[in-house]
Amino acid sequence: MKKIFLGIIGLMVLTGLMTSCDKIEEGEYTVYDGAVVSWTAGSPIADAVQRAYVEKYTGPRCSNCPTADVTLGNIHNEDVVVVSINHPKGQGVPYPGEPDMRTDGGTAWDEYYGINAIPAAYVNRDRGTQYQGDMGNIVGAINAVLGETPTVAVEVSATHSTKVDITVDLQFLKAYGSPVTLTAAIIEDSLVYKQLLPDNSVDEAYVHNHMLRKVITGYWGRDIEAKGTEGEALRGTLSFTPAEDINLANSHIVVFVSDKSSRKVLNCASCRISE
Repeated sequence: MKKIFLGIIGLMVLTGLMTSCDKIEEGEYTVYDGAVVSWTAGSPIADAVQRAYVEKYTGPRCSNCPTADVTLGNIHNEDVVVVSINHPKGQGVPYPGEPDMRTDGGTAWDEYYGINAIPAAYVNRDRGTQYQGDMGNIVGAINAVLGETPTVAVEVSATHSTKVDITVDLQFLKAYGSPVTLTAAIIEDSLVYKQLLPDNSVDEAYVHNHMLRKVITGYWGRDIEAKGTEGEALRGTLSFTPAEDINLANSHIVVFVSDKSSRKVLNCASCRISE
């Protein structure tokens, strides 16, 4: 009788697990099984550039965020990759009837930093310094990164047919003995929705740029199958199906190479998506 009772309990647990799995939304799987990267031998990168990766945490109810947008917008260029991430609560909550730019991946990153006030930003995921307010003091940090000699060169290209196909080229310019990962995401410009302004008025048609729409790989990237020896070159390929509400004409693919342990970004790149 005892064995029969335990069997019934086991069946109930298994049924409960199966039922709960049915309730998981598609996007929630990304943290476990995002796009897989296939690696092959690559070619040397002729023009190795050190770029700066800036993660900015923002929200539509944040009155100081537009000032930070101006600062980062003025310094944004092909060598400064900016990703704007919607804070998951408080000032990040959308106004009623407005688009919700919160993402599962962005929430995971937000919680990793333990962010409790926005705007907040980091350069190359260096957790030692958080930039806040008008972001005026972030410019020096970005320039310092741009002046470094890169450890790894990164280039990316992307095309779209039924899926978005991404090609990433890497080359180690210095020996690097620690494991590294590749993270890929899609960001979108020219999104129009309400934003609280510094004078506490609400702009009904504020233009939001560099907004994170989806982390394509797992949230913390995919392992790069590299030895990390000086001169080693690799090519990675991956693909994903974009959501229908993403305007690919206004979007960029962003990729960055990170130290797997510290998660600090070594280098990054972005590109538009060609047809």
